[in-house]
Formats: sequence, C-alpha cells, structure tokens
Amino acid sequence: MEFVTGTGIGESGVGVNLVSCSGNLDLETVDEFKHQVLPFLVVGSPTLIIDLTEVGFMDSTGLGGLITALKRARQAEIELELVVNTERTERVGQLLALTGVDILFPTYESQQLALESN
Repeated sequence: MEFVTGTGIGESGVGVNLVSCSGNLDLETVDEFKHQVLPFLVVGSPTLIIDLTEVGFMDSTGLGGLITALKRARQAEIELELVVNTERTERVGQLLALTGVDILFPTYESQQLALESN
C-alpha cells in the first residue's frame, strides 16, 4: 500500500489534512495504514480526509483500521471524512455499505467534493 499525505484548503478557507491511499487495505497493510493515519488524529488537528479512491481491495482487517481511526478522531474531536468513488472502488463501497460503516463517516465521491464541504 502506498500513501500520499498533504494538506488542502476547504471551501470555508480552513485547512484540512489529506491522506490518499492506493493498493490493498488488508491484513498485510493495516498496520502501515494506522501508522500513516493516526498521527493526524490528535487534539487540535484539522479535519482529516482519507481518500480510498485507489484502494482496489479492503478486507475486514482494513475495515477495522478505519474504525480505529474513527474512534481516535472522535476522542480528539476531529472530523474524519472518506473519499470513496463507487465507480472506481465499487468493492470498497460495497463493503462499507454492507457493514453499515458508511453511515459513520461523511463520504464523498471526490477529494474536490470533500474539500468543498469544509
């Protein structure tokens, strides 16, 4: 799994953190995912947008990594949002929907739409 981190400016002019993931989010990569994402989830940090557009496969372990991030975000009172383009990552979107996890996160079809919401 590869990660690209950065920052962006939301529509309101407020900065946000971005983490773009590519590859598979599964048993082999979930520890690296948490290593990359959790440092952004500390008190006082801005919204974090995790872009899963380039994730081709996610298993229950990867889903658990997202839940861990959500718990940490809630503890730190930080908004955590996902980008899941259902045309490109249909399987990831299906897993989120089947498990009901999709209702826990604000989810957008693109980074641009996520930024516009902030």
